[in-house]
Amino acid sequence: MITQFHVANYKALREVTLDLTPIHVLIGPNGSGKSSILEAVALLSWTVTDPVQSFWPAGTDFGVLPLKSGQPIAVSCQIQGGNLSVEYGFKIKISPPGSSGAPITPTDEYFDSLNGGQRIGNHGRVRDQNPPLTALRNAVLHRNWVVIPEEIAIGVTEQLAGIIIQRWNPGGLRMPVVLASVHRLEIDRSGFGLAQCLDDILVMDRSKFAQLEGELSRMFPEILNIQLISETAYQWPFREGGLGLPQITSQSGKGIRFKLADGKTIPAAQASDGLLIILGYLTLLHLPNPPRVFLIEEPENGIHPQRVREIIGLLRKLIKNHPKTQILMTTHSPYLLDEFQPEEVTLCSKATDGSVSVRRLCDIPDVKRQLDVFRLGEIWTAEGDDQLAKSPVEGAK
Repeated sequence: MITQFHVANYKALREVTLDLTPIHVLIGPNGSGKSSILEAVALLSWTVTDPVQSFWPAGTDFGVLPLKSGQPIAVSCQIQGGNLSVEYGFKIKISPPGSSGAPITPTDEYFDSLNGGQRIGNHGRVRDQNPPLTALRNAVLHRNWVVIPEEIAIGVTEQLAGIIIQRWNPGGLRMPVVLASVHRLEIDRSGFGLAQCLDDILVMDRSKFAQLEGELSRMFPEILNIQLISETAYQWPFREGGLGLPQITSQSGKGIRFKLADGKTIPAAQASDGLLIILGYLTLLHLPNPPRVFLIEEPENGIHPQRVREIIGLLRKLIKNHPKTQILMTTHSPYLLDEFQPEEVTLCSKATDGSVSVRRLCDIPDVKRQLDVFRLGEIWTAEGDDQLAKSPVEGAK
């Protein structure tokens, strides 16, 4: 599990350190850096699965990504679990516009043991590679354990390669999908691919699919079962140089239909947004091997406030069933916040100079004093982001 994350000089995140729990939520007003933090965490994943250049869409002006100071972007995390206890980090150098060489290059990479051991390596600029790779990815690709021991390299890679961002929209969840083995048991950031993921679960474990159907019917009594039918479908997006969009084809794929208790059948295109979003989270819950870290933007979108508790219940059940899985999300919903403890919540705020700061609610005495009477969402609503950001932190002089 990632127990701590640090980022410096990425967008407005000049120097931010987050202490994380198995399920954690970021709150704060619009523009306070919540989505930027998720992007920075995802950057760790991209560097162990793809060249770092792939993180930014084609045409990005690299010269404006860092702060005006010109300092490199720095990201690091502490990972603990099993026999692994290590801090891994690196910097990303942004070359000035018009300069020769790669526009972005990973540099100053390091691994530190968290039990007092010596630093394993500080690799500096990764040379003679096109595109430049982190030393971690280079070691795993070529199975070279001279600089980085195999146990650490594989452990860190497994943790960081399993990070995905999700901001589902009902339109993506509804789309029929051309089946592609390379995307087995996968749902795209937008929600596209749900139909294939359900079909994969059905093929691999019919009893697990039946359990999923049963839980959906319990939450929506009007739904009798889920049908996966053949129909003209959309192709998975091509991501070279950007996120891409699904493309309509003349090929047959899988689409979702719901059989109702009254005998009627409706396609996903006619189903409610809330039904599809909850089906998506139920699907995550029933994956045989879910990703290590889910980064979820505003899971309450499209959900009735009374359903928000069920969404968080599903996510808590997911990490209980899969202890290696971790969830970091953002929210603007006090109803969602009611389902969390103060140590699981971090407030993000932006100062007048544009820099972002973070603090956990458990470190704010004003929050702790009110917990005997009010729920966390009520405290947040009554106090407001600005007041909580100004509150003294426990232990501060």
